[in-house]
Amino acid sequence: MSPATHLAETDVDRSRFIRPTWQGEAIPEPHQKWKAVFATRDRTFRGLYYGGPTLEETQTFRVPNTVLSDAMWKMVQNEPPCAILCTGLTRDPSAAEITTALEEGRLQAVLVEALFA
Repeated sequence: MSPATHLAETDVDRSRFIRPTWQGEAIPEPHQKWKAVFATRDRTFRGLYYGGPTLEETQTFRVPNTVLSDAMWKMVQNEPPCAILCTGLTRDPSAAEITTALEEGRLQAVLVEALFA
């Protein structure tokens, strides 16, 4: 899922966005600083936050309110609530698109905490 429209900050450390290659056979490794924010009222993805070296969390990506598919919403409802931040695909890809991306080694992912507003 990649509906981000622009970075909230212009001086973003690009190394934050490097994620390990994901083969899809196992849950990606956890990443403690990234957080994905969702609104329960309308089941939308609202943004990504990064807990940097300060005590404050800053919104890193602003996204248009993106309604999650039933499968994606169910995933973020796990206990504990979590989401997979995955690069290499956009929107809600088909099973064939995911399989092709996995086979080509194009996916990078981490497991992050899901926060609900």
